[in-house]
Amino acid sequence: MPARKELSRFQRDVIEDALTEDAATPWAVIARRIDVHPTTVMREVTRHHGRAGYSPAAAQHEAEASRARPRGSVLGELSEQRAAVIVGLTAKQSPAAIAADLRAAGGETVCAETVYQALYRGCLPMKPRECLRTRRPRRRGRQARHPNRRAGLPNIDDRPAPVNDRAAPGHFELDLVIGKNNQSGVLTAIERRTRYGAIITLPDGYRAEAVLAAMYELFDQIPLHLLGSVTFDQGSEWADWSCLVEHYGLAVWFCDPHSPWQRGGIENYNGHVRYWFPRGTNLASVTPTEADRVATFLNTQRRRSLGWASAEQHWLAAGGVPLAAPAARPTRDLVVIGARP
Repeated sequence: MPARKELSRFQRDVIEDALTEDAATPWAVIARRIDVHPTTVMREVTRHHGRAGYSPAAAQHEAEASRARPRGSVLGELSEQRAAVIVGLTAKQSPAAIAADLRAAGGETVCAETVYQALYRGCLPMKPRECLRTRRPRRRGRQARHPNRRAGLPNIDDRPAPVNDRAAPGHFELDLVIGKNNQSGVLTAIERRTRYGAIITLPDGYRAEAVLAAMYELFDQIPLHLLGSVTFDQGSEWADWSCLVEHYGLAVWFCDPHSPWQRGGIENYNGHVRYWFPRGTNLASVTPTEADRVATFLNTQRRRSLGWASAEQHWLAAGGVPLAAPAARPTRDLVVIGARP
């Protein structure tokens, strides 16, 4: 579709001349004189005081004043906000957290979208892939996904409303972040209500037995009143899920095949974790200290979903304790019980 052309001052003068000759001149007659559609003439005259009061000079002035003009970014000029945003991005903070810090400090603020736009427009001295956890060079829309369903496992559709609505803490989502050549990984976990997360290293790989040991490490640290349920995808690494039911009394749910978006919390968390451990990293070499450092950074960052408080604040208020990646594997007899998915 061709771009819409604005009426020129000459065309507006022709409209005035036609209306001066006869105020009842049909729109089609005037439109033929200036080679536009009759509706264009009708809208132009109606917008600028009608047939009796039309003035080409006033119409031209109003059109120029209201014409859309390209606007520079708020962060494109030197300012305290620009300096604070650059410092925050350099420190690996998310745009939303930077905006929250500016609001908490008082004074002039910017929203997270302003930071994103400034980055993608090139108004800041860094590239999006250098400071955003998605590492995308340009923005993209959401892709449509079409889940299907497989019988035989506790399905996420049957998860009760209090769990879906995040009404109470104690309900977790678990996943793996996979390393170089699919040979290594780390276990990630997030509590749905508080958004408190943990990263557990997997130095022995991510077969079902190793993942079960890591899950024991995680859930052994959590108070009993916060052991409610856990939601997985349908990967084979969760094959020993029934051990959790037996040992901790957890309710277990599985999302549909190829539908990781049904566990949006852990998918979002994994995106943040990928910033520190990008694709191609050998995750078998990640130490518990490194894993805890990343988890602590994420847990202490302000979050919009938590009213700009941190996940750690909400987790501790719910009676939780700081979670860590143990430096040594517990000596536990891993007895596999129940069916595998």
